Amino acid sequence: MTNEQTLKTKRQYYHQLLIAAGEAQYKDVIVSSRFDVNSTTELTEEWQLDELINDVKHRMYNKKRPGPNVDDDRKIKTWRNRCLLVLSQRGITATPKDWSTINHELAKKQYQWITSPAQLQKGFVNQKGLYAFSTVADLKKLFNQLSAICDNEKIRATKERDLAHKN
Repeated sequence: MTNEQTLKTKRQYYHQLLIAAGEAQYKDVIVSSRFDVNSTTELTEEWQLDELINDVKHRMYNKKRPGPNVDDDRKIKTWRNRCLLVLSQRGITATPKDWSTINHELAKKQYQWITSPAQLQKGFVNQKGLYAFSTVADLKKLFNQLSAICDNEKIRATKERDLAHKN
C-alpha cells in the first residue's frame, strides 16, 4: 500500500470515528485549529492523522465511561439538599433567583470553620454560601451543626411557650 493510499484509509477512518462520536460537524474546526489546514486532504504525514484518530478515540472513551466523581456529585447534592431542608425548617429559604438569605446565614461567624486560619486572619468571610462546603465531609458537618441549631431553637421555643402558658 502506498503512502497516499494509507493516508486516504486513515482519513476515511478518522471521518467514521467523528461520525460515531457525533463530532463530524466540527471536523474542519478540529483540523484547522490543530494543524492550521482547511481539510484532512491537506495533511501529508501519517502521524498527523494518527494524532487526530487517537484524540477522537480518547474523547469517545471518556464519554462512555462515567467519571469517578459521579457518585460523589450525587452525594454532595444529597447532603446540600439535606442542609437546605434544615435551613427551611428554621425559616431560612431561598428562591431560584435569590439565595441571599441562605448566603447571609452561612456568612455568620459560627459557620466560618470552612475557611482556613490564614483566610480568617485576613478577615475573609464565606461569600459562596452553601457552595463553599464542597465535600461530603464538610456538608455532613454543616448538616449536623444546622440540625443541632434547629433542635436547640425548638427546645427554646417550647420552653418559652410553656413559660407563657404559666403566666
